[in-house]
Amino acid sequence: MRRIQELGEYVMTVKHGFAIVIGGTVGFGVGGALLGLLLGVFAPGYYRTMFRHTEGADFTPVELGVGLGLTQGVIVGAIIGAVVVLAVAISQAQRPR
Repeated sequence: MRRIQELGEYVMTVKHGFAIVIGGTVGFGVGGALLGLLLGVFAPGYYRTMFRHTEGADFTPVELGVGLGLTQGVIVGAIIGAVVVLAVAISQAQRPR
């Protein structure tokens, strides 16, 4: 294994795989929450249009935007991170040793 690393090829460990998935989840979650916040602040009509039955309820577009953006970002980040780890694992498994 040391010889492979000396040649500059990447060997993924379980720790690296977890870091990729967790990093993607956190990064996309924060990005989604920020985008939802921006939509809630600067375009609150978007959420009022998407959720029409909000007239009588305590409806806060900013809270809805942050919540939806966070959950969607976390889901997308976890999926993308898992796909990246899977792709690297398949690539490494097919390499001749």
